[in-house]
Amino acid sequence: MRLIKRIDTDSQNTATGINLRGYLISFLMMAVIATISVVFINWHIIKSEIALQIKQAGFQLQIVEINGRNHTTKEALKDALDLQTGTPIFAINIAEKQSYIEQLGWVEKAYIERILPDTLRITLIERTPIALLQTEQGHKLINENGTIIAGAAPEAFSHLPVVSGNKAASRAYHLIEILKTEPELYAEIWAIHHISNRRWDVHLKNGIKIKLPENDPGVAWSKLARLEHKNKIIQRDLAVIDLRLQNQILVEPNLPIRSKGQQT
Repeated sequence: MRLIKRIDTDSQNTATGINLRGYLISFLMMAVIATISVVFINWHIIKSEIALQIKQAGFQLQIVEINGRNHTTKEALKDALDLQTGTPIFAINIAEKQSYIEQLGWVEKAYIERILPDTLRITLIERTPIALLQTEQGHKLINENGTIIAGAAPEAFSHLPVVSGNKAASRAYHLIEILKTEPELYAEIWAIHHISNRRWDVHLKNGIKIKLPENDPGVAWSKLARLEHKNKIIQRDLAVIDLRLQNQILVEPNLPIRSKGQQT
């Protein structure tokens, strides 16, 4: 009987120990939560005080320096930045502002840096227009990747060639770079048209169509430039200059279309 009583006493002591540990853990958790809450509240107070001290020390926005802006309008850039003079300079979210600027049609990449104590320097890398893409909605300005430059006014770039045809936008840059190697001929170009996803026709301002070969269009273009320099071929009354054959240049005269006339 004494043995049984001793066992019951030990069980009660064990249960009491477990309860004490539970109370202690609960107390510690409450203490930790209270400490975190105090630190969190104090951090906001500290953060506000730091911002105030920084502002009073002169670290607030006064100057926005813009580099590389050629086509992006001041209004569009101002709306994207949404900044106020006097804003604490360390409170400006650089990554966020950069993201907003890069959503503008002309902007390909933007870089922003703080110049202490009061300046924000913004450097823009703008898209370079290479041609006007012919679409069902009219001409659209494109860059070297064939990307349409949103918000651009096509009428301001009428000096650029018009490109058309399937996959013309993404492939035009390579051909245009070839055509630019002969500046005098390039100045006479009005449009270029992609034919059957293989080759190009070049349309001159005087109405002549030049058929370039699928392979080595640069060689054919240089050959035409030499012929023009020697014989002024594009100044003749021609409709087509065909350069598709490697060892020949075929030309078609610009014959007027004759009407049938009236029967009498």
